[in-house]
Amino acid sequence: MKTYRTAAQWLELLQQRSNFKGTNVEFCQHHNVSITTYYKQRALQAENQQKTTLPTRATSSRFIQLKQTTTEVCEYTHQNALQYDTRTGQLMLPANLATTDIR
Repeated sequence: MKTYRTAAQWLELLQQRSNFKGTNVEFCQHHNVSITTYYKQRALQAENQQKTTLPTRATSSRFIQLKQTTTEVCEYTHQNALQYDTRTGQLMLPANLATTDIR
């Protein structure tokens, strides 16, 4: 007789695997589960886990977010460009760029 499990029950069962000393086949036999179903459910749980850890809007915007920070300047130096460091590179803007040109 087949036993049907919910996603929560599968998650609980897969979490029990780390405490089981035998092989995956022995674990499945002990819990009356098909080894192919076990691997399928393990892959689905891993996929769901990955989806929940990724940012929801990772590629939804063409804009980058700039964070303005204020620091105390001890010495004035003339700069020709403003440099913003991002995770993927640097953004350089001319120091005399009009704010109306920024969109």
